[in-house]
Amino acid sequence: MHFRLNLASRTYLDRRSVRRWLLLVGGLLVLLLAVNLLYAWRNLQQLRQVDGRLTEIEGKLASQRGSTAIYTPESFARVMREIAAANKMIDADQFRWSGLLGRLEELLPDDVAIRTLTPNYKERSLQITAVARDTAAMTELLDVLLTSTDMSQVYLLNQASSEQPDGELVVSFSIVIREAF
Repeated sequence: MHFRLNLASRTYLDRRSVRRWLLLVGGLLVLLLAVNLLYAWRNLQQLRQVDGRLTEIEGKLASQRGSTAIYTPESFARVMREIAAANKMIDADQFRWSGLLGRLEELLPDDVAIRTLTPNYKERSLQITAVARDTAAMTELLDVLLTSTDMSQVYLLNQASSEQPDGELVVSFSIVIREAF
């Protein structure tokens, strides 16, 4: 007997393994489909809710358009006060502190430290409380500020010698710069 069938030359396919993998991939796809359908259902519910709120707002707006607004001098004065307060905040916000602080950093001597900056928007002035190692450093700051082109109206409000916690004697002083901004 001659057998011409060589089983080693044919590829073997384990159909059970293939079926298991296909079943696993199919199950994952069904799970992914279920998650996407749930997500779509939630989005649809939110869309319906937003549509409901939008129609409610449109109804309120339509009812307000139909009514005539009554303006009284009191309501007009109140609205004008609100506008004035908003304009005041806008004017105060237009000033850029970074430019002023950069300029002060350029002009400040090494022996002087600024403690507080207090702006006065009404008078457009800036009050500075500072500490210097000695009177010479304080006068150097005042001279530099007075010779500056943009900060020429500088006034010394007060000056006092004080002792730091480490025992060092320093000069505390306050100055005001008119038309600083």
